[in-house]
Amino acid sequence: MATEFMNYRDDKGFNISDVFMQLVIYYIQEELKKPQYIFSNKNLFIIGHEGIINGYQNGFLALPWKNIIVDINEEQIMIQILQTVKSSLRNKGDFITVSELQSIQTEDEYFKHFYSKKPFPVEELIKIIDALIEMIQGTWTFTNYDMEILYY
Repeated sequence: MATEFMNYRDDKGFNISDVFMQLVIYYIQEELKKPQYIFSNKNLFIIGHEGIINGYQNGFLALPWKNIIVDINEEQIMIQILQTVKSSLRNKGDFITVSELQSIQTEDEYFKHFYSKKPFPVEELIKIIDALIEMIQGTWTFTNYDMEILYY
């Protein structure tokens, strides 16, 4: 399980295992695909996220956002997506079930194995999303934060 540095601007970000970013990106992608969200480069967003979800970037995973989001309006749309994902996740209860985790379409066999044994705590995904929101808003102050996810 590789650890990657996630950042959006000014080299501020956090270190996190890529298998956790794959999971959060999956839920973001499910919301992002909806037609009400307009981005200049939406197809690049989708392609970049699909590569992450399928494990193609494991070991060198990076958020494609800073190269795709073109202005403050698109940043606000991304924040709206992240807020909606948070609400959707909270509606699942305290945990994402193993059956839901296993239903995620991915070509990454490690992902499938990793999430095959126990449910995933929703609040741990919320923690990641909150950090992503702060990074987009420019309020994230850490340059080398280790995002500890309580799941093992």
